[in-house]
Formats: sequence, C-alpha cells, structure tokens
Amino acid sequence: MENTTESRETFAASNPTPQGQDGSSLNAAFDVDAFVHASGDGFGNTAPLRSDTGAIDMDAISQVTHVTQGAGKLTRKEKKHAKREMKRRKKEAKKAEKEAKKTYSSIKSQLKDRDKELSDKMADARKKRDSAKDVVNYIGYNKMYQDGICEVEEGMFSSSIAFDDTSYHSVRDEQQKAMFSAITRLYDQFGADTLVQMSVINTPLLKEEVGHRKFFDPERQANDAARNDAQVFNNILNDKVKEGVSNIRRNRYLTYSVTADTAEDAARQLSRIEVESSRILNSIGSKAHLMNGTQRLSVIHSLLNPYKPFLFDYQRDISAKRLQTTKDCIAPTQIDFRPDGHYNDCVKLDNGVYAQVLVMKKFGSELSDRALADMADLPIPMAITWYVQPMDKSKAINYVRTRSAWIDKEIIEEQRSAVNKGYDFSILPQELKYSKEETEDVLDHLQNKNQRLYVFTGLVYTYAESKEALDTQVLRIISTARQNSIELDTYDYRQRQGLNSILPLGHNHVEISRMFTTAQISILVPFATQELDDAGGNFYGQNKHSRNLVVCNRKKLTSPMGFVCGKTGSGKGMFTKTEMTGTIFSNPTDEIYVIDRAGEYTAIAERYGGSTYHFGVGTGTHLNPFDTVSVEHMTRNEQIAFKVDAMLAQAGASAAEAGSNFSEVDQSLVQRCTELAFQKAAERGDNLPPTLQDFYDAANEQPEEQAQVIALRYERFVKGSMNFFNHQSNVDFNTRIVDFNLKDLPDSMLVFALINVCEAVRNRMYFNAKRNVRTWLYVEEMQSMFAYPTVLNYFSRFSNEGRKFGLLLTGISQNATAMLANEAARNIVLNADFLMLLKQSPLDRMKWAELLNLSEQEEECIDESAEPGDGLLIAGNARVPIRGKFPSGNVLYDLFSTNPNETKKTGLGDKKDAKPVI
Repeated sequence: MENTTESRETFAASNPTPQGQDGSSLNAAFDVDAFVHASGDGFGNTAPLRSDTGAIDMDAISQVTHVTQGAGKLTRKEKKHAKREMKRRKKEAKKAEKEAKKTYSSIKSQLKDRDKELSDKMADARKKRDSAKDVVNYIGYNKMYQDGICEVEEGMFSSSIAFDDTSYHSVRDEQQKAMFSAITRLYDQFGADTLVQMSVINTPLLKEEVGHRKFFDPERQANDAARNDAQVFNNILNDKVKEGVSNIRRNRYLTYSVTADTAEDAARQLSRIEVESSRILNSIGSKAHLMNGTQRLSVIHSLLNPYKPFLFDYQRDISAKRLQTTKDCIAPTQIDFRPDGHYNDCVKLDNGVYAQVLVMKKFGSELSDRALADMADLPIPMAITWYVQPMDKSKAINYVRTRSAWIDKEIIEEQRSAVNKGYDFSILPQELKYSKEETEDVLDHLQNKNQRLYVFTGLVYTYAESKEALDTQVLRIISTARQNSIELDTYDYRQRQGLNSILPLGHNHVEISRMFTTAQISILVPFATQELDDAGGNFYGQNKHSRNLVVCNRKKLTSPMGFVCGKTGSGKGMFTKTEMTGTIFSNPTDEIYVIDRAGEYTAIAERYGGSTYHFGVGTGTHLNPFDTVSVEHMTRNEQIAFKVDAMLAQAGASAAEAGSNFSEVDQSLVQRCTELAFQKAAERGDNLPPTLQDFYDAANEQPEEQAQVIALRYERFVKGSMNFFNHQSNVDFNTRIVDFNLKDLPDSMLVFALINVCEAVRNRMYFNAKRNVRTWLYVEEMQSMFAYPTVLNYFSRFSNEGRKFGLLLTGISQNATAMLANEAARNIVLNADFLMLLKQSPLDRMKWAELLNLSEQEEECIDESAEPGDGLLIAGNARVPIRGKFPSGNVLYDLFSTNPNETKKTGLGDKKDAKPVI
C-alpha cells in the first residue's frame, strides 16, 4: 500500500524519475513505443499524440509513464485515470489540429478573398465618387502622371493607346477576316485581372477654328500673286471644312487598367500590354502610340468641357508653387445632375451645355460589323465606349453550365406543368427554347472553339448647346443603333455613374452588363471611315464618304515616291497642280522641278516666280548631259561613275528604238567613251565638263566596229537642228520652281531628254540634301521611262537613291498597262507609298486591281463612272476614296484647269501674258 500511495502522489505531482530509480524496470513495466502506436486495444488512439505545433507530445507521455514509478502494476483507478487523461489529451490535440486547419488558407481561398476584398474596395471607391460634394473629387481618378499612367483608385492603374482608323469596310473579304482575327487576338491577350475599355470619340472643332483655319500663311509667300492665291486657297479649304463632318475629329482609344500596389509595379504590367496591343493594331494598318499624361488629360477635358480650348502644361501648371492637381486644370466649374430642377436623364455642364449618357441594353441575334461605324459616322459630337472584363476559362465554363442547369430546371417544371394540364410537354415557350439553344452555343464556343467569355458594358455619350438639340441628337443616335440591332436606353437617375464611365480612365461605374463571347465582342469593330489629316501635309481632296478634308504629308511616308495615273480627262493635271501649289505655299524652301510634256505647268512656274525652259528647235535652251554642277565636291572618278549610268541608259534606249540589242560589248564601249570624254575636257583645261561632242569624237576614234554604230546613234544629238543637248548648260537652278517644257520636243528625243533632265535634277538633289532642302520632281509620260530595260534600271537606281537624299518623285501616266508591262516596273510601283488612281480604262483597272488587290468598293472608285478628279488615294497603309471636285470661279481653278475653252477664257495660259522664258 505504501508503494501504491507513493505512486499516486508521484502521478499527481508529475515529478521526474528520482536519480536512483532504475530505468530498465520502467521499460519492462510500460512499453512507450507500444503505447504511442497502439491500434485501439489499449487507449483507442490511432495516431500519435501531438502538441499544438503538430509534434509528438513527449511531456504527456512522460506524465503517464511516471505513474508506474516504484510499482510493477497499475491499480484499476490508476488505469481509469490514465485512460481519462489520454482521452482528454487526444481531445485537445484534435481541437488544436482543427484550429490549425481553420487558420490555414489555400491559394484558391486567398485569391478568392483578395478578389472579394478588391471588389469591395472598388465598390467603396465608386460610392465615394458618386457621393462627392464637389466636381474635383467626383472626377474618377486620383493622379495622372506625366508619362500617361493614371492612378484611377488606390491600387488600380491604367494607360491608354491612341490608334488610327483603317480601311476595314472597303477591303476584300479575306482581308476583313484577317483584320477580324487580329481584333479577337487583341481581346484574348488580356488576363482576367485586366479591365479593357474601347472608345471612339467624335470631337467638334472649336468654333474659332471652323471657317478660320489658316492652312497657308500668305505673308510667307514670295510675291503678290502667291500671297493672293494662298488666301484664296485658305478660303476654299475653309468652305470645304463646313461640308459634311469636316468639323468633327474622330479618335479611337484603347484603355486598360490593372491592379498593383504602386505605380512602378503597374508600369511593368502596363508596358507589356502596350507592346502587344500596339503590335496587333499595327499589323492591321492602324498606327498605335502610347499616350502621355497631357494627351490623356486633353481627351478628358474635351468630354467634360465641350467647345473649350485645352490649355495645360505640366511644367507650368503643376509645381510646388501651385497648390493644384491635374483635376483642378480639367474640371468644369459645375456639373448639374438635375438640370433645370426636373431633368433626370441628362446633366448640365459649363456654358449651358447639356450632356447625356445612354446605355446599351439589348442586342439583336445577329450583330453587324457596321454597327459602330454607322453610329460613329454621324456628324454629331459623341463618345461611344464599351468595357470588357475577361473571365477565367474554367470560371466561364462553370458559369455557363450553371445557367444551363437553371434553364433545364425551368424546362422540367414547364413540362411537368404541361403534363398535369394535359398539354403536349414537347412544346416549350419560345423564349425558353431560345435561351437553351443560346446557352448550348456559348458553351460549345468556350469548349471547342477556343473562345472566352467577357462581361460587357456599352455606353454612348453626346452633348449639345440646348436640351432640344440634345434630344434631337439622342433620337438620331438611338434610331441608327436600332437599325443595327442595338437597343439604346436612357440612364435615368444614374448619370453620375455614366459620366464617370465614359471618361477613358479604365474604370466602369455602371452596373448594367451582359455576357459576350470573343466573336461577339470583336464584331464591334472600332473602325469607321479612314481619314487622312497629317500635320504639315497637302490637300488632296475630300473623303468621298465623310466629306472630310484629305491632308497627307508625303514626307512622313517611308517611301515618298508616288504615281498619279488615270485616263485622259480623269483629272491628273488638276490633282498634280493642287499638290504642287500646296507645296509652294506651305513649304517656302522646297524646290520643285517639272518635266512638262504638254506645257501645262508653265503658268504655275511663271505666276509664282519660277523659271520655264523650252526645249526644241531654235529655243536656245541647252542642257549638257555631262554637267557636274552641284557635284563638284565629288572626285573625278566619282563624277565619271555618276554619269556612266545615264549614258548607258541613253545608249540602251537608242539601241532599242533601232531594234538592236545593247550587248555587254556596247556597254563597255559606252563606259570607255564616257571616261575618254572627261579626259578630253580635262586636257582642255577650261574647268568645264565634257559635252556630247567629246563623247561622239571618242566613239569615232575607237577601233571597234560597234563604236562606230554607237557614234552614229548619237550623231543626231550632236549635229544638225537637234543639237541643243550638245552645249554647256544655260539652265539656271537658282529659282525654286523650274518647268522643263518639252512640248516642242520630237517624240524620238523624249527618252533622251527625260534622262538628261533627271540627271540635272539629280545633281541639284545632292546639293539640296546638304542644305536640308527637299526636292520635288514631277515626270509626265512616265511610261516612257519604263519602256526600255536600261532606262528602267537607271530610273530604279535613281528613285532608290533619291529617297535617301530627300527627293519626292512623282510619275504621271495615262497608260498603266504599258507602265506595268514588266516585273521590274511593277516592283518600282509597289515600292512607292503614294498612289493616286483616277478613272481608269477597263484594261488598266484590271491591272491595278490585280497588282494592288483592290476590293470591289475600291474598284468602283476608279471605274468608268468616276467623275473627273475622283479616285482612290493610297498613302502608306491608308486607302481613301477621294472626291476631287475643285470649286470653279476663282483664280486657282483658272490656273489649274486644262479645259481649252476655260483656259482661253481666263488667258492664264496665253503666251502674250506670260513672262519671258528661255
């Protein structure tokens, strides 16, 4: 009994084993390992005892083992006590394990919690915007950084890309499909954590700009005639601005927002999106660029402050001395969300401007890719914007399956009701049947056609100077939308949310949404009518669809070489003179040279202080093909090599006209004679270049028989009445407009003259390139340059070289079939980035359609029904249908017109009124 008492006391006190206690007897009496791993026969525990940290609780085991200290067996009470203690320990361990499981959260749970937290956070931010008491706090962003990154809300950042319109609606079907596929890739690249906003915004020109735009500065012109005509041209273009929608600028923006802790973290995500988005847009001919802070603020300002100029500069307006933010600079003084005390479907901005946001409620079963284009083409100030929130693929499939299950449940209930009432259960309500089919179709697209699901919200914003004008615009927009199966509705009592949502900030405050697949989203093509309005460009007519001015800057094209092609009477002369005159007025330092076959450009040169040189019998005008003026800086060998190409082209053309081959022996002889001609000139010591006489004499001195043949071919240019190319040049290039009038030149000398003039311009081109002066060259009868292989090779090198030295070459032709007769000629045309196709003959039209892959709509622009001046302008990637009618009854029309009766009437082309020419 003493031992038993002692054991109880030891158990109760939980004392360690005394120093003198033998451990082996303890192990014999109580097997610790067996106790811990008992299967249930002993204490009913199937797992090791664990502490709160999950490790085996050795303290608990030691407490139990100590009860046997000093005794061989446990009493019944001790066994019961030990069993209760083990149960208690087990219960505590299970409880601790359960608590640990509660505190642990899986990745999915963490993501779900984070999304919910972010959603709640954004919802709270939107509520604060909606309940703001002042305009500045109402505008839906926090900060706009100078690089274009915007902190929309805390933890949410956005960027915007501006992209150009493109000819989507006028290209061939296969090109449309390729562009549509690119748009689907554009949307599919975005992740589920990115909110995408597309915007198409029509912004009216400021009132002071409409009808008062200065296209040309009369004060910068060289003489009184130019000053007068520049003002006349200004008036004509300002009158055209008032036609159609020329007072509307249409811009497209892609805005995307991401979540990040700081702007630096967001910048990396936004940069990756910008690179891929720009690449896709550029691949379909839509130039894209990232917008900076000033540009983004300008767009927001135009929507919140219609008809007001945007005057903002970060350096001036945002500084430590000025306690204001970017929102202070763009915020209107007031936004009345209940204008006139009773309207609830619109707002009132500064200057009494009424604005309204409409929401896209319903869509037809089939949408057209013309839907947005038809709306955007309206000559109405508006902003069409839509938000796209991608869903995870698995989440989207589960969502659609859940919807399908609900529909199945409704179908079962409908069938049960039909059976109970004695109806045919196979007859279902049409709406229910349609919903089931649509759901199955969406699920098939998600699972089998690699499409995604998006949450879509669409809005339209417009404004006017009165409520009546606003209502008229809204009705017109709604009517156009209905024609394209889009149901627009007013957004009563929710204009606060709508106004913030139409701003291109990448944050949607509107709760109305629906689900769209990738294909349904992509059918909302953001492209309408492609426009051309380059800064510093020339006027080329009006867009046939929108009546907007077409202004193109050829200097910005990769290859500014161009062609103007059309049949007789199609308006080639009017088009070329319009460009030429615009260049004279807008670029006072550029030099212009014209190879004028019909003498129709002489009046322009004389009127604006240029020079005209007539080539023909008895004119006294001389042009030396060996002239080295403006290339004196080159070495003698470089000058010789420079002229060999031209002489080879001339000799080859002469041989072809005679029906002979121009062999390699002939080429070697021409090169040898050219070098000998320069040697003869050097021996004279008069510092003058050689002439054709030197070349002719050198050829006659050669022992080869072929050399004599070459000399005979050149004899007509050296002797007799047509020797005007066998003298030192008396052509002065010191005037910026030079007209080479070849009207009186025989056809047999045309190619020879063309090459000589091109050589003279080539010399001047090098000289101008040093001075940073651009050189314009117009060549009539361009097909003549493509008739002979040697001439074609010369011209190909000449045009390629000219691009590097600031030459803008324009070929004018009325015979496309002859010009495109061989592959080398076609390659030259394809390398040109500027083509104006006017009315074509059926055969020529077929050639152009094949070469340029023209669509049916584009072919219609150049068929027999085209009016004079109308056609198709191709400038880089842009293809614009042109309406080229120039208003009559003014000095410019009289100057441009080639109608013999009109010219005779005005007298501008009469030689009696012309200035002296050489």
